[in-house]
Amino acid sequence: MVYGWVVNELPRWIVFGSWICMNIALFIYQFYNFSVLPRYFYSRAVLREALMFARGSAIIINFNIILILLPVCRNLISLVRGTGRCVPRTMKRILDKNLTFHKAVAWTIIAASAMHTMAHYYNYERIASVTRPNPTTPMEGPRYPLEALPTFTLLFVVKDPLTACFITYAGITGHIILVVLFLMMTSSIEFIRRSYFEVFWYTHHLFIIFLTGLAFHQFQQLLPVQNNAEGTYFQNLTAEGVINVVGAHPPALCSLLPAKGVCPEATFKGAPPLSWKFMLGGLFIYIIERIVRFIRSLQRVVIIKVVQHPSKTIEIQMKKRGFTTEAGQYVFINVPSVALFEWHPFTLTSSPEEDYFSVHIRIVGDWTQELSRQLGDGRNAFQQSWELPIVAIDGPFGTASEDVFEHDVGMLVGAGIGVTPFASILKSVFYKLTSEKKISLKKVYFYWICPEPQSFEWFADMLSSVEGQLTAKGMSDFLDIHIYLSRGWKDKDAFAVYLREGEEKDAVTGLQARTHYGRPDWSNIFDEISLSHPNTDVGVFFCGPPALSHNLHEKCNQYTGRSDGNRASFLYNKENF
Repeated sequence: MVYGWVVNELPRWIVFGSWICMNIALFIYQFYNFSVLPRYFYSRAVLREALMFARGSAIIINFNIILILLPVCRNLISLVRGTGRCVPRTMKRILDKNLTFHKAVAWTIIAASAMHTMAHYYNYERIASVTRPNPTTPMEGPRYPLEALPTFTLLFVVKDPLTACFITYAGITGHIILVVLFLMMTSSIEFIRRSYFEVFWYTHHLFIIFLTGLAFHQFQQLLPVQNNAEGTYFQNLTAEGVINVVGAHPPALCSLLPAKGVCPEATFKGAPPLSWKFMLGGLFIYIIERIVRFIRSLQRVVIIKVVQHPSKTIEIQMKKRGFTTEAGQYVFINVPSVALFEWHPFTLTSSPEEDYFSVHIRIVGDWTQELSRQLGDGRNAFQQSWELPIVAIDGPFGTASEDVFEHDVGMLVGAGIGVTPFASILKSVFYKLTSEKKISLKKVYFYWICPEPQSFEWFADMLSSVEGQLTAKGMSDFLDIHIYLSRGWKDKDAFAVYLREGEEKDAVTGLQARTHYGRPDWSNIFDEISLSHPNTDVGVFFCGPPALSHNLHEKCNQYTGRSDGNRASFLYNKENF
């Protein structure tokens, strides 16, 4: 169990932990600087502890702004993944967690923004409550030259903290940023993203307003920084018993002197804006990414065939000049006549060896229904190619599944429509074997869990073809197929299966492999594979719901490097879109 955690979890936790430690270190560093540095002495005197929390959270926001766009640069990630042996397998598996990291960075920005906002609410309240000192009236105790803090001058006369929040660039842009963050956060909830993708898509592009507001947030340079707080100074005692300070203006000393004029005048400048500098690197890479996507979207795509499969599934076969793929990759599809700005991810179901590329799309929402209608769904008449909608393709992009050929043994697990990445892989495996091309892969276990019998129909023909041709070439042991029907079958279906029990092919799928009824016993499955392949790295590749993913992930950790003899090591990989 411990060894399994080291294999599957430790590398990503090293990266994730380093990022967490960097955030904590930056916060402590900034908090400490604003707590002790003389240049912030008078600002601390007015704003107190809230100043340190505001600046500590600000540096966390700026640091994560560098990172927030990088995980969604799909071309960059695919480029790094595609460098082959130059990138270790462990690093590729970390790259496959790009969306998880993107979410973690986003939540950190939200949390830091909340802290920053609350601290500044307190700051505005403090400034609005401070009374400017009368220069002609002697002061007792520390002397704070509030009249010399130029960026606070306007705010000193405003006695309503709420009004103070909205008379500065920082206050206005800060509240705009908060609204944008709220909209982006709420529209990213799993239910909204799955059920109302358009809402998620459009609100997420408010990041342009977010970055613009952040770039101008410090434009007014409100935070006073003392110019002459640090440096050489001298003290001398006059004949009248007055202490004179010559040179710099040490605020800790000068603020305690009882008479006026014994210290040089404190001079201030506004803290320069920094956020725009932090976002430049990531933003530049993202702009290059968008340019590449735009150029790709202009390249002509030809639809050569549309196939209507059972279970409300359509297959689109296409061609595009210069388009090359690897097994298991995915593309983004845009159909301007359906939705001008929407791009949807779909796994390629064709293999690299075929002279076209294809996707299978299940009709489950408004976008897919309209696409299906425009592709001629329900028409009996033949549809000319010029009648088909214009399609733009962005990709292909690398995924975890394309690494299956780097393992000796592959364990492919698909649930429902999550089987689509493995269509490409199984086809590619067949072509590679029949062409006698040397590959590392020696054995493939394929598990497909379906909720109802109709779900098998569109994929069964391809499986049957691969299974039959492998059997004909004497390679039937290479592919081990296990199909599970988890629900949706009735008593009469069970009786029909019973009547056909002795037949060569399965009554449900038409495959030589028999259909299992119920859910897989993963403990037995992992135990058997572990015993069958001692001292072997088994690549486990999954596409499907999170609950099953969590279960498989735990099993990989549990059955890797068990102490009761030589066992296989299970390396877990999950598809992410």
